Amino acid sequence: MMRERVLAFLRAQGVQAGAKMIVGLSGGADSVCLLHVLQSLDALPLHLTAVHVNHGLRGEEAARDERFCRQFCETLGVEFCSVHVDVPAESAKTGEGHEACGRRLRYEAFRKAAGEDGYILTAHTADDNAETVLLHLLRGTGLSGLCGIPPVRGNILRPLLSCTRADVEQYCAQHDLTYMTDSTNESDLYLRNRVRREVLPVFKSMNPSVLEAFSRMTEAVRADEQYLKACAQEAAKTVRTPHGGVDEQALLKLPPALQRRVLYMWLCTKTHSAQHQIESVHVEALLSLVGSGKSVTLPGACTVRSRQGVLECPPPTVTRWEQPLRLTARAQTVQTPAGTIHIRLFQQKDLQNLHKEYLANAVDCAKMNSNLVLRSRCSGDRFSDSARGITKTLKKWMNEKKIPPELRNAVPVLASGDQVLWVGGFGTNAPFAVSDRTQQCFVFMFEKDGGNTK
Repeated sequence: MMRERVLAFLRAQGVQAGAKMIVGLSGGADSVCLLHVLQSLDALPLHLTAVHVNHGLRGEEAARDERFCRQFCETLGVEFCSVHVDVPAESAKTGEGHEACGRRLRYEAFRKAAGEDGYILTAHTADDNAETVLLHLLRGTGLSGLCGIPPVRGNILRPLLSCTRADVEQYCAQHDLTYMTDSTNESDLYLRNRVRREVLPVFKSMNPSVLEAFSRMTEAVRADEQYLKACAQEAAKTVRTPHGGVDEQALLKLPPALQRRVLYMWLCTKTHSAQHQIESVHVEALLSLVGSGKSVTLPGACTVRSRQGVLECPPPTVTRWEQPLRLTARAQTVQTPAGTIHIRLFQQKDLQNLHKEYLANAVDCAKMNSNLVLRSRCSGDRFSDSARGITKTLKKWMNEKKIPPELRNAVPVLASGDQVLWVGGFGTNAPFAVSDRTQQCFVFMFEKDGGNTK
């Protein structure tokens, strides 16, 4: 019966004979059962490799489990690979709990062994699925938490998910298979153990078929969640701003169920580190941020702020900078924190043929001296727009152009003493612009990082 169910599952996933299979082998009953079943599938011969991960947590007991797994694979004639990781050291660095850290490192080992063309098979059962749902309920889950353990996720397959732990133990008994027992499974330090030993038996006493009930529920909820996820992916396109933020008004027009999913997907793109898991409390924090003009720091040191109707992750603040500039007759380029300045010298005869954008960034040589610097803005810097005939402080101009405060120090300012001659993205300060009496001028064309000129 077990073989038929596993075989049917693999064929339903399109697994072909000879497929590369990486089987997570802990030495416990579930993984021993799975590996034995896979090795005995004459109707679908597979290329099996068992990967055992020693987490560096249980000393001699962990070494015992590794020896057992190696010997078991030798008996079956299955390729064996052991991987040693240091969960305590890694979790101390990342701030993860041992359980979460161990799981991440374990799957990293599986993925490395599988490569691009292999499957990863784990021995999760219907009991594991029910325990996972109950754990999510205890923590206050949304719909995604009720989906339980997916039978398929990418190249990860879980052929025993429709089988109970009792089915597994019965199979092991029928085939005289021994297995190891992890002593930490009896520890109350892990909430999952308490759910397994104290909570789930109560449900089983109320309904002997409760595991099948959990499985039916998670299957139905996964279908609903997949549909809502697809809707959220389309909705996300309607709220995304050109600079990668979230338009708050567009977000609020969405149904609440889509608002949360859109924010979750957006936040996942901003916190790339695997150990920083986004939870519902973080999504709710973003929802409360909308329209507030405030900011919040989330996992992975990700700061999100509400600014001018947009949720955004501001870049780090640019520190103040300054560098001397020596002009020459030869064209030159100068790198700044915000981009590149291209500088060229032009003669009076060239001015009538210059593009208006060049003229807007041209500084009359007769109006400047040799004591020039490129620098960040300074308090009191003023700039006059010749086209509009208006003079304001640079701070006010930058407010008007909606330049984020943390990026304002990056804007290059050409100055001589306390006089501003030219500003990247704004052009030439009117008193230093070219006129019909100009004999020579330098043109400063600013190319922002990302390729935008002005």
